Amino acid sequence: MEPGDILDGRYQIEALIGKGAHGKVYRAVDQQLSSPVAIKILYGDVAAEDTFRIRMEREARAMGQLAGSAAVQVLAFNRTEKGALYLVMEYLEGQDLKAYLEQVEKSGRPLPVHEIYEILEPIAQTLHTAHGQGIFHRDVKDANVFVLNSRVRGRSRLVDFGLAKDVSLDALTRTGMIAGSPAYIAPEAWMGKPRPLDHRVDVYGFGVLLFRVLGGRLPFEARQAIDQLLIQVTRAERPSLHALRPDLHPTIDDWARRALAIDREDRFHSIEALWSFLDIVLRQ
Repeated sequence: MEPGDILDGRYQIEALIGKGAHGKVYRAVDQQLSSPVAIKILYGDVAAEDTFRIRMEREARAMGQLAGSAAVQVLAFNRTEKGALYLVMEYLEGQDLKAYLEQVEKSGRPLPVHEIYEILEPIAQTLHTAHGQGIFHRDVKDANVFVLNSRVRGRSRLVDFGLAKDVSLDALTRTGMIAGSPAYIAPEAWMGKPRPLDHRVDVYGFGVLLFRVLGGRLPFEARQAIDQLLIQVTRAERPSLHALRPDLHPTIDDWARRALAIDREDRFHSIEALWSFLDIVLRQ
């Protein structure tokens, strides 16, 4: 696609804004509504592969089912004349939470509590809604939370449902494969438990994200060798968040132990329970 090209007789391409191994993302204008949109297009050879086709279909389905939440709004899902799959989404202006945190922390201060509520409470609510519909994200991390410049329609969006699993469908990844970003992957995913993974992988991932936001660092650093990270995530004592943030009530460590519990049976049973406990701690 080139600037000026019109897709599906409706979407006029303006510029390439991102690309990866599997496809490209463009900024475009919906000529019917005179509004900006983002279009993700899979490369033709990639779109022909079942794994990537199913992944993109799953992303479209997940976002469609979560309309009205903080999930990115999906507007259309189709194929180009040449057979490439494409997904039309709302156009977001801002930056991901990873970059936003780095910018805020340059001042030597953590993200203010009121912004934690403003940015992450809608994400918690979206994950809770998704789990209620049998969908779990599987890649909750700071880079997949987008902080909007405008507050008109909420401050944040949860993006990249490409790994999302709908429990009514077959698992996408093959046995033995681990989906997600290393520092955010739940212990049971690392250990290859025989039981199917469930929504508690998102509880863990969201717990890691909140630990990062509150503590200014990840609970287990991703820069180390992958085998060392695996050992820490699956065996090590959970780090003290209170040691990093002595201004928070000491019960923040109780929250962290449950949010990051190795055994998922010891973890918060839901995103709602995790957020409710944190809310109590932050208000103390």
